[in-house]
Amino acid sequence: MTDLLWLFVPFFLLVLCGWGAVRAGLVDPGGIGALNGFVLFFGLPAMLFRLGASGALVQPGLPGLLLAYGVGGATVTALALWLGRRSRWSHRDTGLVALAAAFPNTGFLGLPLLTGLLGAQAAGPVAATLIIDVLLLSSLCLAWAHRGASGSWWGLWVAPLKGALRNPLLWSMALGVAWWASGWQMVRAFDDTLRLLALAASPAALFTLGAILARAQLKAGARVAGGSPLAAQGASPGVAHGAGHGSLSVLVVAKLLLHPLLVLAAGELVHALGWPLSGLGLSTLVMAAALPSASNVSMLAEREGADTTRVARLIMWTTALSWLTLAAWAAWRGAALPASG
Repeated sequence: MTDLLWLFVPFFLLVLCGWGAVRAGLVDPGGIGALNGFVLFFGLPAMLFRLGASGALVQPGLPGLLLAYGVGGATVTALALWLGRRSRWSHRDTGLVALAAAFPNTGFLGLPLLTGLLGAQAAGPVAATLIIDVLLLSSLCLAWAHRGASGSWWGLWVAPLKGALRNPLLWSMALGVAWWASGWQMVRAFDDTLRLLALAASPAALFTLGAILARAQLKAGARVAGGSPLAAQGASPGVAHGAGHGSLSVLVVAKLLLHPLLVLAAGELVHALGWPLSGLGLSTLVMAAALPSASNVSMLAEREGADTTRVARLIMWTTALSWLTLAAWAAWRGAALPASG
């Protein structure tokens, strides 16, 4: 357990560097969009394209693994939606908080951390989880957030689904798999360019994650100082704040502990029903589910006009505590340390 904790230190130190750079004024919060743009449109797509082109995304047992992962994520999403309605949050706030509770930080944290922990063979299953998170869970939560708007439920679902289909990470994976299927050899200069971008993706993503968390924290503090956004929406302050801390605790536990446990249970059930699953593949997706909430949900909440304070707190608490919970999950699932460790 102690060795695993130390293995995670460099990854979380890079996150801390990004957070500290913004808090110390070394990085302008307004410039975080440029960092995020590099990671989202250049670094991570290059990494995922190379993964797809190597055949890592086409492996036996992947459909069963994604089924188990989808069941776990959908269950956590349903729990978060129920909790939001029970707490009398708006549809918009409930949908975005549910997305933060079920959408792991796969791109910015999961790929560099889990491939470092489990080896290159973990990259395929981890990257493939984006199919469930982006296409299914993101579309569902955004459709819920837009409930009450004009149009049918199907119409509310179509708009976020179209947005998800424009995600550069999905396209880079699809193009990589198509390149692998073609059997073409990649020109060395092109491959070297992609390799350099992919090498830059992990440290840039971790640094950007910390910067996004710091910016969300600064904005949350400014919103609280300027008046409660919930009060502005007409909610009862007693309901909003009295249930807020308890609801946040439930969601943090759901993300870091319940989500991976559900994926594990669903995986064992899928395997018992005859689907071929590898032990390493299931352990990889359990660890992926145990990742903290995706940092880009805070930016999405801001764009959608939802309560960014609640979303930011969920992201920050899951990120801070995941150092311990990820190590615990890795120790329980028997994750092997690299040979050099």
